Amino acid sequence: MIRRPQALVLLLGIAVASAAAVGALTTTNARPAPGATALHVAAGLSFIGVGVVVWSREPANRTGLLTAAVGLAWFVTDVRYLPSSVAFTVADLVGAPLAYAVLAHLAVAFPSGRLRSRSERAVVVIAYGWLILENLAQDVFWAPADSRCDCVRNLIVVHRDAHLHGIVGNVQQAINVVLAFVVLRIVLDHWSKATPPGRRALAPVFWASGPILLAVIALQAVGAFGSLKGLDAALAYLTPLALMSLPFGFLAGFVHSRLSHLAVGHLVIELGGAPPRGRLRDTLARALGDPSLMVAYWMPDFRAYVDTDGRRVDLPTEQNQRAATFIERAGEPVAALLHDPSLKNDPWLIDAVAAAAGLALENERLHADISAQLKEVRASRARIVEASDAERRRLERDLHDGAQQRLVSLSLALRLAGDQLGNAPEPLVRETLNAAADQLRLAIAELRELASGIHPAILTEAGLGPALQSVAERAPLPVALTVPTDRLPRPVEAAAYFVVCEAVANICKHADAHSATVSARRLDGRLLVEVADDGVGGADPSHGSGLRGLADRVAALNGRIDVVSPPGQGTRIVVTIPCG
Repeated sequence: MIRRPQALVLLLGIAVASAAAVGALTTTNARPAPGATALHVAAGLSFIGVGVVVWSREPANRTGLLTAAVGLAWFVTDVRYLPSSVAFTVADLVGAPLAYAVLAHLAVAFPSGRLRSRSERAVVVIAYGWLILENLAQDVFWAPADSRCDCVRNLIVVHRDAHLHGIVGNVQQAINVVLAFVVLRIVLDHWSKATPPGRRALAPVFWASGPILLAVIALQAVGAFGSLKGLDAALAYLTPLALMSLPFGFLAGFVHSRLSHLAVGHLVIELGGAPPRGRLRDTLARALGDPSLMVAYWMPDFRAYVDTDGRRVDLPTEQNQRAATFIERAGEPVAALLHDPSLKNDPWLIDAVAAAAGLALENERLHADISAQLKEVRASRARIVEASDAERRRLERDLHDGAQQRLVSLSLALRLAGDQLGNAPEPLVRETLNAAADQLRLAIAELRELASGIHPAILTEAGLGPALQSVAERAPLPVALTVPTDRLPRPVEAAAYFVVCEAVANICKHADAHSATVSARRLDGRLLVEVADDGVGGADPSHGSGLRGLADRVAALNGRIDVVSPPGQGTRIVVTIPCG
């Protein structure tokens, strides 16, 4: 819907265009050809019409306003056809220069309508200042009669000098060409840094820049060297055509944008079919035309955004060339869409997509919340296991360095006391000392066994292979062993060791087996441990706390335990633990 300000601009543009056409066709002052006049009027009206349409649809975007301003400024130069010296002088000073200055502003600021940096602001300010003042520098030396122009009088001529006017004009043309190349360089820089969605938005300016630049260079060449075999007459037709490529490019981009809004309707239908979990991002990316789209979900418990796997997501900053659109439901944050910054130029599309996807995003957020909580549970369980292992190692070390050493010292003291008695006549005392020494040796052996059960020193010092070898040697039945020779992460070695110890103990107690096999090997970044026996089978891992407790230890490392135990066919335990 066209609002009142845009309607006024449109009516003003039509009125000015009509007046320009009538003035150009009826004037006696350097009357242009009717065909050139028609193209001239069409070029100005195309800028005004497209600008008003874009401005009415997106009033916050200055692109529409600047486009309409180019069209209005374009017609200011036609005031020179009026039979008035004042009108002629003003139009010659600010007519075409103002239109080209606004055109440069539009090209640099497209597609958001806002200048991005200080250097861009400087270029635009210079363009306005120079393009408006350049004619002033010429006109103070110029009288229309010197150019064989059947025009009214120039009111600001100070010193009539055709030669000096020509020199100033040549300098002016050169600076204009340089300024045109600077604007083109900025457009190319925007294009080179843009992502695919950004390039789609920049396409109208990018593809129109070449023809417009050629037209500007040709105009300056004609201004500097005069008529070049009718080139000036041809430019009267070609220049408006080149300029019209820009607003019609805008219009094509605008139509494409409107068509992309139809994707919101398809999005609503697709979301109504409840896309599979994890596919929501792809659905939204297609609707927005941004393959780089990322969805982050708000986790109230963590006061942070996470992805679908529960990992924390850092919101974009100005440095990483991303933008974020935040989605809320009932005033509470739900998610953030991390997307290409160029989508900010089409706020209707991204807001419509966000609104259509609100419920689906809420459901996906709940899944992400569960994933984040599970991730935290796993991390907490891993910390508990690590703390337990650390405590086991401490107890083993304390027993070895403390009580065990003192008992060994006491055993040596008893043996020394027995040796000192020699053949003393008190045999009862000697027997008592020997019995005490035997009991002490048994206590030391049991204490060593206890310390080894808490956390074997051989596991810490030599690794999983030697530790499992000691388990096999102590077992009361033959155990075939295949173990890795390289070291593994300490938590992985501890989990594998205690699983094998528990499994071998169960075989000895309950399986009625004649032999067992234990193997441990790396496979695709995982440690695969298998313990099998030829016993009676029928084991139920849900009964008894041994394997259940070890399953928690393995799960803390993102591993798993599988037990296969058909009756009469033995038992096979398979443990898989990620090990990098």
